[in-house]
Formats: sequence, structure tokens, C-alpha cells
Amino acid sequence: METNYLAGLSLIAVGGLFSGCFAVPFNRNRTWKWENNWLIWSVVALVAAPWIVAAMTVPGLSGVYASEPRTVAVVGFFGLIWGVGAILFGRGIDLLGVGLSMPVMLGLTNVIGTLMPVVLRDPGELLTSLGIRLIAGVVMIVLGIVFYSLAGSRKERDGRTRKAEAGAGFAKGLLVCLLAGVLSPMVNFAFVFGAPLQRQALAAGAAPMYTSNAVWSIALTAGCLVNAGYCIYLLLNRKTGVLYRGSRWVNWVWAILAGVLWYLSMMFYGMGGSLLGDAGTSVGWALMQSLAILTGNLAGLFSGEWRDASPASRRMMWLGLACLLAGVFIVAFSR
Repeated sequence: METNYLAGLSLIAVGGLFSGCFAVPFNRNRTWKWENNWLIWSVVALVAAPWIVAAMTVPGLSGVYASEPRTVAVVGFFGLIWGVGAILFGRGIDLLGVGLSMPVMLGLTNVIGTLMPVVLRDPGELLTSLGIRLIAGVVMIVLGIVFYSLAGSRKERDGRTRKAEAGAGFAKGLLVCLLAGVLSPMVNFAFVFGAPLQRQALAAGAAPMYTSNAVWSIALTAGCLVNAGYCIYLLLNRKTGVLYRGSRWVNWVWAILAGVLWYLSMMFYGMGGSLLGDAGTSVGWALMQSLAILTGNLAGLFSGEWRDASPASRRMMWLGLACLLAGVFIVAFSR
């Protein structure tokens, strides 16, 4: 495929912005529980949007899948694992809020999703100048995660946040976020191992930057099986399904908007990653997730999640942000 580094980075940057703010609409749905929002999000983001876009951009989509049954199975497998991470991702947002959970989860997702494709492709690349720059950027991102975690712990001890008053302990929320960060990069692995599907899509007549859509429709639908199943279990167990009855139309709009924003983040990442060549699944992933962290942090600030935090907590949070920005700069120019 043709490589266009600047265009690829630009598309991935847009994807990072969407990824960082996709959860903001959930804050408007205070009459719905987490499972009510997440079920609608799952259907829109993981099934409806991926298949509509894939059908529109990849000619002969069924033939593409028929030609690579093994690849379809592998992509679906990673999608299932990622589905568990997506559930934990949503729970992490619910427990710690957008401003704190997104940096922790996306930061760890960034580290694993950036380095593992390089290791799987050729571990020796880590010893090259590109690999060393990637590792340096990842180290800065890890420092950012540490400072954010410390800032969140201090913020909880301030004892004045809504989450603390609700009894959602920081330790529990942080554990959920860490697990989410470990499992969430599996969707990038699906992208890596889905390369044969991209080649088949290209041969079928798809534009190079749209070939990743053939991967997302399989990986995300597999993830939906886990997410939707868990949400339905909660709706039945907690009797929260009744909240759908008589809901205002705006409740549905906010949940659907969250799903559309999230899928657009993956679509733009796939488009940009296709234009970056081999660097797409490492440099591209790191750039997207880091920008998502920045956007999520700003969304948390604007929504007032840090309003009652002490000056010391805020300083620690800004230090974490500085480390993340440094990591973004290093990774973006690792070529």
C-alpha cells in the first residue's frame, strides 16, 4: 500500500480526539445506569456502524471473508478478548470518571499496543533507532500514568469528589482500569493479524485507506458478543431494563452519539494506520491513544471532575499530562 506519513498522522490524530471524548455523552444520561448506556453503545459502535461502513467501502465484502477464513477466526478471537477489556473500560469510566480513568486505561493500552506489534513483527527492531525512540516515548507515557494514578489517589483523599461520596473506592477503580488497559490493546492485535483481510480488500477494489474496515467489522462484532451479553445480564439481574420504558428520546441520542464517536475513532485510526505502512500499528497506535488521553483529560476538566481537587492533586495531574505530551511528541516523530 502507498505510504503517506503526514496524512496518516493527521487521520490518526482525528481518531484520537474522538476516542478521548466518546464517553462524554454518557454524563448527560444520568437517568440511565451504566448497562443501559453501554448496551446501546455496543450495538451502535460494535455492530451497526462497522458493518454499514464496511459494506459501503469494501466491494465484495463476503468474498473477502470467504478467501481468508483462518484470518477471520484469528481476528474474531482477538475481538472476543478485547470485548472483555471493553467492558472493564466502561466500568472504569463509571468508577473513576472520564478525567482519571481515561489516562490510566489508555496509557497502559498505549504501552502494550505500541510495543507488541514491533515484538511480533521483529523483536530486533527494538534495538534500532526507531525502537529506542519508541521505548523512550513509552517510558514517558508510563511516567504519565504513574503521576495520574498518584493524582487520582490524592484527589480521593481530598474526600470531596462525587465518586468518593458514592463510595466507589479508588483502589477498586484503579484495578479495573489496569485490567482494562491490559486487555484493550487486543483490538490492535486484531488489526495486526488482519493484514491478509486488508490485502484481499485492496485486491477487491477497496481504496487503500478503507481496507481496515474489513477488519473492524469482524473484530468489533466479536467484542459485541461479550459486551452485549454482560449488559443484558445486568439489565435482568438489576431490573434496570425498565429504565428504557418511557425514556426521553434524548437518552437514546446521547448513547448512540457515544457509539458513533467511538467507532469513528477506530475508523480514522485504521485509515491512518493503513497510510503509515509498518509504522501504523506502533507509531500510529501510540499517537492515537496518547491524544485520546489528552482529550479525555480535558473533557474531565471541563466537566468539573477536578473542581474540588486540592492544588497538590492538580499539580500532580498536570505533571502527568506533561509526561504524556512528551511521550506523544517522541513517538509521533519515531520514523
